[in-house]
Amino acid sequence: MNRLLAILLLVIATTPALRADQDNVRCLRSTGVQPPLRIQFGLQSESDSSAYVLYQGHQAPIPLKLLKVTELRRGEGGRPSEFETQWIEVTAQATAGRYLYTNEGALIDDFQYIRGDGRIVRFVDDADVLDVGRCTWAPL
Repeated sequence: MNRLLAILLLVIATTPALRADQDNVRCLRSTGVQPPLRIQFGLQSESDSSAYVLYQGHQAPIPLKLLKVTELRRGEGGRPSEFETQWIEVTAQATAGRYLYTNEGALIDDFQYIRGDGRIVRFVDDADVLDVGRCTWAPL
């Protein structure tokens, strides 16, 4: 598992579009939810097992802890493998949510938030708002 995590983090860290000064950051927006939710998802550069999400309009990020990385499909002919990665919110609440995404190299195929009550919110990449390691959303 550590090998899979190392490969995943290496791919993300070496992708220029995702590289930031301190964190590897993705900007995402929800689909099927009105008004849409926008989040900044960041991998902490000092740790392989911690990340955060920051919701648009909120000041404090929600810390995340790595739960599991699963290789879904091994890449052939030099292509990157496909991985599913799960993160859990580090909160005082017993019903913490989970973030789950699948990726092949730098491409995120599916990103979703699974609330404690089981409701799922799907997100898509919103790379147009990424600017020097942070999401620059228009004011609410």
